[in-house]
Amino acid sequence: MGILKSQSDIRALTEAGRITREVLTALCDACVSGTSTRTLEELANRLLSQYRSTAPFKSFDGFNQAICISINEEIVNGPPSRERILQLGDVVSIATAAEHRGIYGKAARTVCVGNNPSADISRLLEGASQVIDQAIARSARIATLNELLSVISETAAQAGLSVIPDLGGSGIGKKLHDWPAVPNNPADLEETIPLQEGLCFTLMPMLSLGQPVPATTHEDGWTLLTGDGAVSAHVADTLLMTQNGLRNMTR
Repeated sequence: MGILKSQSDIRALTEAGRITREVLTALCDACVSGTSTRTLEELANRLLSQYRSTAPFKSFDGFNQAICISINEEIVNGPPSRERILQLGDVVSIATAAEHRGIYGKAARTVCVGNNPSADISRLLEGASQVIDQAIARSARIATLNELLSVISETAAQAGLSVIPDLGGSGIGKKLHDWPAVPNNPADLEETIPLQEGLCFTLMPMLSLGQPVPATTHEDGWTLLTGDGAVSAHVADTLLMTQNGLRNMTR
């Protein structure tokens, strides 16, 4: 269960979040034209090793990579490859995780290669990031995760973006993926989840410039693609519920 109560666990989560944040920052800075996604994987492995963290994604269902990296119409779960070379203007989503003393943190960022996005891409990147900010701002005033998750569709609609159906995050803490499920559509929750102190989860808005259609799976068996080929963005953070609302552990 994604509930952390002890101060030692919260200190470990703070460190896992810091490692995740610093690794992701370095990876985003390394997203330059001509770089292979495998080069980013190698960088992530070096950094996680330097921070004395495991690479938790490697233990997930045979994935065996430290990062997921998804480009343009790819949404999430893309495995790194020496053949996949970043190009100027690519929209690149990177997800990774870190572990400290048995506690996990996970996050994702999306950037535009060359840092000169079009107006539509800027709207996409800003809209995805605003979901997390809006969730934190509202969290002290609402009682349930179910109500909190409505921020995803509301923020997307304000930005003229679509929420990709059937995707989302999960509880996190002593497990990389734990209770509760954190779907991007609150109607997909099968129970009412109180925002109790110590609840820890990843909020993972996945938005696109296209229509709200289900994702498809690439022939690699991992990468999820937008059903209409539209460019997407994937942002995620590990959030901890406190007496004063949600605390972002990976920013």
